[in-house]
Amino acid sequence: MAQQNIILALIIAYFYVKSNNSQIRIEAFDHWSCDAKQDAWFMASSLHGVIEALDKKPEWISIISDNGPHYHNLELMIILSYWKEWYNVKVNKWISQSIRRRVKLGFEIRNGENIQEAIEDIAGIRVTHLEPDRDNGNKVKTIPRISNYFKWRWPDEEGLDGCIQARALPHIGEWKTFTPNQISNWMKDEVHMPQPQISLYMTSKSSWKIPIPHSSSVSIKWLKVKQLQEELGNWGIMVNEKENQTEMIEILENEMAFPLLCGWALKHNQKYGKKGSGKRIAPQVIALLERFFLDGNVHKNRRMNMNNMRDKLVEKQESGELAHNIEISEVSSINNWIARFAAKSKKNLSEQAIASI
Repeated sequence: MAQQNIILALIIAYFYVKSNNSQIRIEAFDHWSCDAKQDAWFMASSLHGVIEALDKKPEWISIISDNGPHYHNLELMIILSYWKEWYNVKVNKWISQSIRRRVKLGFEIRNGENIQEAIEDIAGIRVTHLEPDRDNGNKVKTIPRISNYFKWRWPDEEGLDGCIQARALPHIGEWKTFTPNQISNWMKDEVHMPQPQISLYMTSKSSWKIPIPHSSSVSIKWLKVKQLQEELGNWGIMVNEKENQTEMIEILENEMAFPLLCGWALKHNQKYGKKGSGKRIAPQVIALLERFFLDGNVHKNRRMNMNNMRDKLVEKQESGELAHNIEISEVSSINNWIARFAAKSKKNLSEQAIASI
């Protein structure tokens, strides 16, 4: 949330209650800041504040977040690969999906103290003032088609040390592996542990606990035939009474492994309409197209349409002026280029006219 140049970052942590192992204790860590720049470094500073505030650090964590650019970016994924070294905590996985939830509390937010007053009575809340130390920030290059990956992990298996892996969705799509050499090429400087300025946490008076969902559930392999039929029915799969138990278990396992209904497709498999996925026009071809276009502006009798331009390119290639290994673009690509170049030329002429006034 951002209001009056104030940002409120919320991180929710879940813990098992050891007394009976039937409840989960939830703590919500709210960090408000006057630093209105929401980016990977602010998020890393907020996570640092949470992990340092815990009485006992966990051995590992899994993170679920919104897919906003300050969460869903390569820089933050690289920072998390250092968590084992910095905090002795293994980041098991990070899943990002579109999450939208707005709650109106009925308060007017003008400063950080207003935020604390508005949420201090919410159960399980901890709130504090955080200002990130941006001197330690490190600009990292992005990677092509990062928006196709919504699950990330940091494997520790032999041969994958130091790698970061990503896939389309949990249980869906092949893992894309980014090697330590690739990661080092994307980084401009060394990555340092965040050192934000954090005030003391204000803790709410009441705790937040919920029962563990489906704590009595059992493996599908132990379900009886009637239970399997009911479960398959919940997935929209009808089976006949003669279907044996083993076959129903296999059908259900396959359905649970790939939960999307028939007709869904993964974004990274998209062939059309993908930004940057089309073939680029060769620079030598662009130079000739510009010459054809500008020559037509000067001499009206030499103006060419997209078909004329392509025919002329073929002539240039046959005469040897254009190398034979250079691919000549399709008519539709040339037509799109003409539209872009014409708009660019008009803009340049307008800017020159304004500058001369």
